[in-house]
Amino acid sequence: MGHIQRTASSYASYPQATADLWPSEDLALSAMRDWLEAVRQGEDPLVRLGRLMAGPGIPDAALSVDHLLRVIARTARWRVDIRCARCPYLSRDEQRLLCAAALAQAGQPMRARVTLQSGLLRRQGAEFALASLEGLGRLMRSAGLILPRRFAGQGVAQPAWL
Repeated sequence: MGHIQRTASSYASYPQATADLWPSEDLALSAMRDWLEAVRQGEDPLVRLGRLMAGPGIPDAALSVDHLLRVIARTARWRVDIRCARCPYLSRDEQRLLCAAALAQAGQPMRARVTLQSGLLRRQGAEFALASLEGLGRLMRSAGLILPRRFAGQGVAQPAWL
């Protein structure tokens, strides 16, 4: 008899501490946290994101992050837990978003969409967010920033190209 594996397990193996993230994950997480901080301070988040993404040579990634988070802000099923830049721990929502980004970068858009829909976003929101995640993934890959796919129970990350 077969069984259904819950999507939540696909990001359950993400580290709890930001110090345990790969540099590519840290950049994506910093972008999300910086975007939220800019919005809270009444600033244009694209200015802050542009500076952050210019470092690795992908300033256009700021547009993908901005669009992604605007879609999430409008279509989330609950208040999404994106923490401040200084928080040393990841929220479950941040883990879910990193997982979806890694899946999108790895060419697995259906799994990325299902991860977003696993409680976080409605179907239409997940579809709109997916385009931004795929764009972000392509830009990060062009800069050599590979997001690892993490699997529950393995305790290790697998580069997205495997």
